[in-house]
Order: sequence, then C-alpha cells, then structure tokens
Amino acid sequence: MRVGSYEVSTVTAEWFRLDGGAMFGVVPRPMWEKTNSPDARNRILLAARVVLLQGDGRVAIIDAGCGGKEPEKFRDIYAIDRRPGLPDALAAIGVPRERVTDVVLSHLHFDHAGGGTERDGDRLVPTFPRATYHVQRANLEHARTPNERDRASYFAENFVPLEEAGVLRAHGPDDEILPGVFARVIDGHTPGQQMLAIGEGAGSVVFSGDLVPTASHLPIPYVMGYDLEPLKAMAEKRRWLGEWAERGTVVVFDHDPEMAAARIAVGPRGYHVVAERVEL
Repeated sequence: MRVGSYEVSTVTAEWFRLDGGAMFGVVPRPMWEKTNSPDARNRILLAARVVLLQGDGRVAIIDAGCGGKEPEKFRDIYAIDRRPGLPDALAAIGVPRERVTDVVLSHLHFDHAGGGTERDGDRLVPTFPRATYHVQRANLEHARTPNERDRASYFAENFVPLEEAGVLRAHGPDDEILPGVFARVIDGHTPGQQMLAIGEGAGSVVFSGDLVPTASHLPIPYVMGYDLEPLKAMAEKRRWLGEWAERGTVVVFDHDPEMAAARIAVGPRGYHVVAERVEL
C-alpha cells in the first residue's frame, strides 16, 4: 500500500503466546475465547507484527519483535516460535538487515523491542548494524526503572546495548519521527508508548501498538490486564478509534494472529472491522 512517499507493508517477526485472561483483563473467558482459542496452558496465539516502510531514501521498520537471545525457559513460558525470525523474514522479501536505516520502537516491552539486539559471542549488539533506533524519551526513562507490576516486560539488554552503540535516539511527544511518520503518545498501557501515524488525514495508516493489539480488542472495555492504567487506556481508545473511524484510517494490529490491518467503523454495538479487509 502506498502512503505518501512510502510503500507500506507488514512482516511477522515470530509467533508467541500470552495468557488469555491477561490479554483481556476483566472480560470473562467465555466471551474472549470465541475468537481467541486458548491452549492447555490458557495462552492465546499472537503475532509479533512489524511494519516495513520503504521510500524517501529509507528502509524503516516499526517494532522488532521478541528476538532470539532469551534462555530456553523464557521461550517456553511465552511459546516463542521464531520461524522465521525478523532478519530472515525481511531477507526473504529482499530486505537484508544491512539495508535497514531506522527501527522505530513503539515501546520497550520485550515483545516489541527484543529483536532490536542480538548476541555476538559474549556481546550484545544492534541487530540492524546501520540503523538509527527511535523511542519515546518517557518510555526509555520508565524502562530504566520499571515498577513491580511491569518489570517482567522490560529488560536492559533490549536497549542498553543500543545506547552504548550510540544508535538510540529519544524523542518527545508528537515528534515527526521520520519524514511523514508522526508519534502519537499514549500512556494507558505503559508510560510513553508511541503509536505511529504514517501520513495524515484520509488514506493514512496507523500502527496502533498495544492500544488495540488485536481486532478482538476493538470494544472499549476490552483492555489488557497488562495495561498499567486501564481507565486511561479506555479513554485513549475512545478518542483514537473515533478519529480513525471518521477518517477511514487503516489500523495495523500488532498482535492479531490473522488480521494484519483493517479500517474500522462504529455501529450500535460499538467499533468493528469494516467488511473489506486491507492487505498490507
């Protein structure tokens, strides 16, 4: 899909699973399991989805997936399936890692930023050696001193090596991260999460991050147990879903295992995906 100067597509870095109850918060299992069938350990299948932007002299990705440097116990807990893994997935469509100029991280949780670094012997190095990495300053500061509730999602190995390599750039709210790519900061899930709007107005695409991780999360009350401030997350959903529905914005779902992107509409029962699926 062409948006402004960019060709926009999506890539699945890997597959993983999280607890279904945690993914849907106070929503009862008989409701969420209709569209998200859990395994024997109550985990639902999720994608680690990445947006690829090509144009304006850049090859940029939004988010980097889980990566492959964590120990086997960690991979078992989250059922991480790295087939193919982000570098190989990009190479398969003609984008070797050396061509990537920018990595924009919605936030530094392991399932969004873990793939940004990798092991090289005893060292941790940037996975994309020629890229500048972009994150919100507020999220970087929170990642350095996470609270007891979300410390299991933030790991220094996912961002400190980037700082040491001098490739991590911290941004402020509403910055233009790249030409034609704008940050929209939301805090309900975690402080300083940035959604990324590609283009403006009609015909734009937005990477919604964990505000709306799957199409099943479109109902306003369907917020995650992982959200630090669920009432704020609900208010943010009301604001942005309304705007996206009005403008016909294409919304990318970062974790939906089947639907990469869609336009949305509002009806008597709330927000829903329009009939025509958008291919990215």
